[in-house]
Amino acid sequence: MKEIPLLRYYQSNYPSAEVGEFAGWRTIISFTSLREEHKTVRESSGIFDISHMTRTKIAGSSSTTLLQKILTIDVERLKPGRMKYGLMLNEDAGIIDDVTVFKLQEDSYVMVSNAVSRERVLDWVAQHAGPDVYVEDFTERSAFFAVQGPRASDHVSRVFGRDFSGLKWFAGGVFEFGGCQVLLTRSGYTGGDGYELMIPCGGTVLYSSFWRMFVDGGVKPCGLACRDACRLEAGYLLAHQDFDEAKTPVEAGLMWAVNLEKKDFVGKKKLEEKLRAKPSSTIAILEAMEPGVPRAGSPILDSSGKRVGIVTSGGYIPSVGKGLA
Repeated sequence: MKEIPLLRYYQSNYPSAEVGEFAGWRTIISFTSLREEHKTVRESSGIFDISHMTRTKIAGSSSTTLLQKILTIDVERLKPGRMKYGLMLNEDAGIIDDVTVFKLQEDSYVMVSNAVSRERVLDWVAQHAGPDVYVEDFTERSAFFAVQGPRASDHVSRVFGRDFSGLKWFAGGVFEFGGCQVLLTRSGYTGGDGYELMIPCGGTVLYSSFWRMFVDGGVKPCGLACRDACRLEAGYLLAHQDFDEAKTPVEAGLMWAVNLEKKDFVGKKKLEEKLRAKPSSTIAILEAMEPGVPRAGSPILDSSGKRVGIVTSGGYIPSVGKGLA
């Protein structure tokens, strides 16, 4: 099993941290408690290690053409220094994965996808890439962090020595830290303000130094349990849990991430057919009215006891004091 690059550092410096497995990676589930970490992210700022996520460099004279073909967004209109969220569909319009694409410069991109679909995504990209496209999975030669919360701008600005408070959402650039060019974007998966920071060079010494710059300045370490609670509270879906290749953007409620005005993309024809038909299911957010935590796989019953659905994601949300699904 793979492990995030700073796992042993965390085990040495945070002996009470809970280590667990997520999508084939050994990582940190929590540093202290869900309640404490969640409160910090919502009221101040927390830092997450998200190095399990897949990071792919896509470049070359045909890179824009490739991404335009395999993603549901209009990559041709994406400007350097901007990022966009989109979907990767199969021929039947099933969702292979959801991704973000950041444009470094003309014909040069960084795509972030989910750890659980790493091989599937890389194979799909390779199938459609021509000889004029360079594809590099640099996940295991880099680290990836997210600083999230209302004070995130203060801390990111302090660490880099420049003011990022005016940076637009889903915008970013490359900035130097410790002799390495860090890809910084104003983005996140918690439903609040924040930044994602990708370090594509160096090693554990540089990564831990970067981490300490935030923690020593008052940013609280947070684990994946907190990140999951935040995204659930925000209504964000998790790939291969809330949707997979058996669902199209119609059933997943993700048509807002699809640009049907594009001339073509993989899965477009089948998706348009699906839109003309009545969807067999849909995604909804439910709030528990009684004590208890809804868990993935639990049936959803109507007032007569008839099964009408299934919980795909569920958990306790400290800020609202109840379970959400």
